[in-house]
Order: sequence, then C-alpha cells, then structure tokens
Amino acid sequence: MMKKILYLTFALCVFACAKPQTLSTNQKEKVYFDSWVQLHYGEAYGQGLQGLGFYLDPAQEVTGSGASVKDSAFVRVKYTAYDLEGNILVSSNPDKHRQLGDYDTTYYYGPTIWNKADVTVVPAGIRSVLSTMNVGGKRTAIIPSWLMIYEDHDNGDAYFNSSTIGGKSSVYEIEIVEATNNISRWELDSLQAYTTSNPVYKYRKSDANVPLDKARFVRCSDASKDTTGGGYYYQQLKKADKEKKLPIDTTVYVNYIGRLLDGRVFDTNIQDTAIVHHLYSSSATYGPMKIRMATNFFDIKSISTSDGTESSLINGFTYALKHMMPGEHGVALFYSGMGYSYTATERIPSYCPLMFELQLVPEP
Repeated sequence: MMKKILYLTFALCVFACAKPQTLSTNQKEKVYFDSWVQLHYGEAYGQGLQGLGFYLDPAQEVTGSGASVKDSAFVRVKYTAYDLEGNILVSSNPDKHRQLGDYDTTYYYGPTIWNKADVTVVPAGIRSVLSTMNVGGKRTAIIPSWLMIYEDHDNGDAYFNSSTIGGKSSVYEIEIVEATNNISRWELDSLQAYTTSNPVYKYRKSDANVPLDKARFVRCSDASKDTTGGGYYYQQLKKADKEKKLPIDTTVYVNYIGRLLDGRVFDTNIQDTAIVHHLYSSSATYGPMKIRMATNFFDIKSISTSDGTESSLINGFTYALKHMMPGEHGVALFYSGMGYSYTATERIPSYCPLMFELQLVPEP
C-alpha cells in the first residue's frame, strides 16, 4: 500500500509541485500513464518501451509456435481490452460478457479478423503490438492513448507529438489464431471446407460448370461482383413449381433465414424461427418479404409492405433470387464480398461468409 501511495503522490506532484508550465494533452497523459505502468507492472516498466512505445507484461507473454505475422495483412484474433481502471472496453470472449452481465445469445463471440495493413481500421499501437507476434502467440500490452490513433507516422515520438487526440490508454490481451495476406482465399477455403464436409450441403465437383438454375450445388463466378471466381454456392432444396424464370420487373415474395457457417441464425422474416433462435422483436414485421425483380441482380430491391419504400439487398441474396424459379426453395452460400465485407455487426463478424435459406412463396 505504501508503494502505491508513493507512486501516486509522485504523479500528482508533477502537477502540484513543479513550476507552472503548459503541458500538452499527451504530456499530461504520459505522466499518469508511466506512473500507472510502474505501479501495476513494475517489471514491464523496468524492461522499457516496446515498438512504437507500449509496454508488455512479461508474465503473460507466450511466443507462439506459428509463423510471424509481421508481413501478414490480416490476423484473426481473440482479444479483450480494458481501460486503466480495469473496466472491460471490448472483448471477443463470451465469458467476459457473462461476467459483465451483457451476454446475448444472438450475438457473435469469437475470433475477429483485423486488417492490420489498413491504418484506418487498426490503431497504430495495436499494429505495433501485432508486428512482433507469431501465430499461436499471446501477450498483454499496455498501450498509451497517443498510439490509439488511426494514423501512420515514422516513430513513437511522431505519434506522441501529433495533434490528433487518441483513444483511451488501454490494456490489451491478444491471442493470434490465424494470419493471412489473402482474405478472399481464406474465405474461399472456409466455404470449400464447409461444402465438402457438411453432408447436407455436399458440393459436387461435376456441377462446377453447370448453370446455376440447373445444378444441385454449384460454384459460380460473376465477373461484375465475384472477382475471386469461386465465392458462391447454391443448393436447391425443393424444385420449382414451374420451370420458368421470373419475369423482369415482376413482384415476388420470399421467406429467408440467414446463418453463419457455424449454423447460428442472425436474421429471418419467419416469426417462429425468430422465436426459436431468440431473435423475435415485437417491433419487427414478420412474413414474406416483397421483392421487385430487375434485369440485373444488383438492382433487385425489397419493398416495404407498409409504405412502398424500396431498399437495397446484399448481392449474394439477390444473385440467388435472380436465378430461382416460382416455388423454389434453396440455400445460397457466399463470401463476404457479396455480403457485408469488412463491416461487422453484433451478430456478423467482419469478412464472414454467409448462408441464406430462401423460399419463393405465394403472395400472402
């Protein structure tokens, strides 16, 4: 206790006892940050600054037996971040959310993909922490606020002297699960693994060059939207009532269930399904979605049944509709380039392949 009092007294005296002077925001933050690190992680403080200017907790350091992620653009991580008062700021760990009392069965908890090559996505301090880690490695890093900014500078002093106000000084617990330079290839491998191992959605290689509306399960390429040449699968679960394409500019109705590849349901317009998967909301509208067809699949829109407002849909959803026939029931799987890409929500992580079960139904 006496040691804590002495350190905190020292930090306060910088302001109270020194000659009056004007300190920048980062200078003020540094006095508190250094004192806090020395107080809580004395050994880390003694080892000095790492990278751009963060500290490591040596007791929590696990090197990892995998490859270095220094030159990898994307890393898949498990992480928890705390502020300096010990409050959890964000976490991919479901147990942390149970601890906080905000665990939601409909949310996604698990490894998250960070694009560390993009300075607008991952703060400089975290990029610096990741740069010396290996796959399988774990570390606890104490990162100052001036490194929690989305900029690119040559060295730690440049970040410290930047006029940009950063986020909170934070303690990050990070574990590297995977790393890749080609996120599309990683997604395609995930889709391939799913379709070859799941007995319900078995991919048949003999169908690879058959048109979508003729195949049981086919890998498709559309030059305008699917640049990977293999990011789309479709399986027909029920044949169409009529073997004819839907007319352009006609109106159809569809029931849908959206899932992650692990089977977790994240969206549906079927009320019973929403109830079973704890997605039901009294303010939501359930029932077949009204769809306006179009010449191009990316121009297909949903139509509000209350006021007629049109809304855009993700390309993977509309690509399936474009090739379906009246009464058909099928499942579409596609990579995030035809879904939500790098955008994450509480229920869908970034760079996530998706699966939609779709059924064309009569007008209600």
